Amino acid sequence: MQQPKTYYNPINGERTTILESAEQTGGAYTHFEVTLKPGGGNPLHYHTKFTEEFMAIKGPLGLQQGKQTIHLQPGQSLLVPIRSHHRFFNNSAQEITFRVKLTPGQPGFENFLKVMFGLVNDGQTVTKNQIPKNIYHIAVVFVWGDTHLTNPFFKWFSPLVLLFYKRAVKLGIDKMLLKKYCGE
Repeated sequence: MQQPKTYYNPINGERTTILESAEQTGGAYTHFEVTLKPGGGNPLHYHTKFTEEFMAIKGPLGLQQGKQTIHLQPGQSLLVPIRSHHRFFNNSAQEITFRVKLTPGQPGFENFLKVMFGLVNDGQTVTKNQIPKNIYHIAVVFVWGDTHLTNPFFKWFSPLVLLFYKRAVKLGIDKMLLKKYCGE
């Protein structure tokens, strides 16, 4: 069996390892592990195609779900349903580790992770939120990751992103990203 690969983000120090891919689980789930430095996290967002189950492994995992904020201790878990606004964060003084299980399995999200980490490492993103510089790259990772930000600008911009995605596919940009960052 192939060893899981760890992807590193030098901007925020995040490391993510895909432990079990959708392909390995017959599509049942995707399972990965994240190590997050103090101050790390992501913006409030939601997904339309999968649930996420978070489990704290080392240190307190901060989670916001809707307006509620909680801290999971090692061994504790929380299931985030489809369309539930949420984010994870580390507001402790030490590095934390947690696991995430996406159900059903999400090969698109796996590719989203690989491409985003690759773009960050290649200097192809801007801002601390690591937004790709190329509009076609934004469109491809948006669709693959099924990650919808909750801010008003994003809601307004989403229909345009879908048009750029269709054009990216027509131009073969999606295949180029897969080849470069996902080994396909």
